[in-house]
Amino acid sequence: MRSILLSAVTSLVMVVWAVPLSAHADSATVVVCGQTLTHDTRLANDLVNCPADGLIIGAHHITVDLAGHSVDGVNAAGSEGVSDDGYGGLRIQNGVIRDFFSNGVALRNAPHSAVRNLTIRRIGDGGVEGDASAGVLVKESAESTVARNTVMNDVSAFQSDGVDVLSSPGVLVAHNRLAHNAWDGMFVLDSPRSRVLGNRLDHNLNQGMEVNFGSDSVQVAGNVASNNVVDGIVVGALKNARVKSNTFLANGDTGLFLFDLLDSNVTGNSFAGNAVGLVLAKGQNGSTGNRIAKNTSNRNLFAGIVLDHAAGNAVVANVANANQGQPRDGGGIVIFGASGNTVTRNIANHNVDVGVGVFEDAPGDSAGNRLAYNTANANGAHGINAVDGTIDGGGNRAHRNTPLPNCLGVVCS
Repeated sequence: MRSILLSAVTSLVMVVWAVPLSAHADSATVVVCGQTLTHDTRLANDLVNCPADGLIIGAHHITVDLAGHSVDGVNAAGSEGVSDDGYGGLRIQNGVIRDFFSNGVALRNAPHSAVRNLTIRRIGDGGVEGDASAGVLVKESAESTVARNTVMNDVSAFQSDGVDVLSSPGVLVAHNRLAHNAWDGMFVLDSPRSRVLGNRLDHNLNQGMEVNFGSDSVQVAGNVASNNVVDGIVVGALKNARVKSNTFLANGDTGLFLFDLLDSNVTGNSFAGNAVGLVLAKGQNGSTGNRIAKNTSNRNLFAGIVLDHAAGNAVVANVANANQGQPRDGGGIVIFGASGNTVTRNIANHNVDVGVGVFEDAPGDSAGNRLAYNTANANGAHGINAVDGTIDGGGNRAHRNTPLPNCLGVVCS
């Protein structure tokens, strides 16, 4: 909040700068609600029931160490725990922020800043459609860091995310716990070259995380997305992403949903217990030039790996076993309504439905996919079921599938 009328008593107190307990550089400082900080400050006290903003940043390159203390609000309209408009190089760390309406920490035009070791709770309670809140907002603040925080906005709200990164290239979001938020655990938009590493994203009411529009060359690695109501992680409308070594468990819809994705690598991820493990969808403009490799997608409720109208991709050396979708409703690896994909050296065994399936949406729209050196054993439908026009690259193997023959559309040994 930029401006608000406070009580007469609070207004009088706000004009006094922080009062140091001693002159020593490391000494703690007594602060008051709504105070503007212009130098390094280590808090000596909690702030309780702040009627507006908690603390306001008023200088570049300062460190605000909460030192284990709390900054606490009353959920006043527009209020923020720590508000930084235009001052780069901020370090805010080591404490608790709670019960503000707009954001726990807001960085706007504050590049090269860092938010570390905070616990942020109950931001945005009561927000309705049109209200967007976040535990940490990073907006137009390039090369900033959000690390080792816990954000849980378990409130009633239209949208209260854990961390929002907007138009901020090169941001690092690492090793945070973003859970039980009243929309997404994390949302990254138009922030190229950002890195999202080692976060825990669980029990959020929408996605665990979404990386969208213009966040080219993003790296999403080592995160665990579990028990989110919709998808674990969504990545789309961008190019040159690296989505690597993430774990997706028991998400309500898709573990990893990819759309409008170009020239990206999706490697070494693990999926189990999701409705569907991995989906690469065409989106509005197409998903092509992607490499889906060395992922393990087992025991999902319907399918392991699905290409939905996504053409011109490589699906290589994945394992998709024991997925539970019934016939015509699942499978290990499924291509639907797309051509020009290469499917090689994958293993798809013990699925309730087909091991590897290539199906049409309209006549001829799935011709030209190349299948080679795949293994599909003991599936409840055919091992491989591919439409006419599929290119048989040879070396496919299938045994003990029901019904026979083991393979349709390609030759299996």
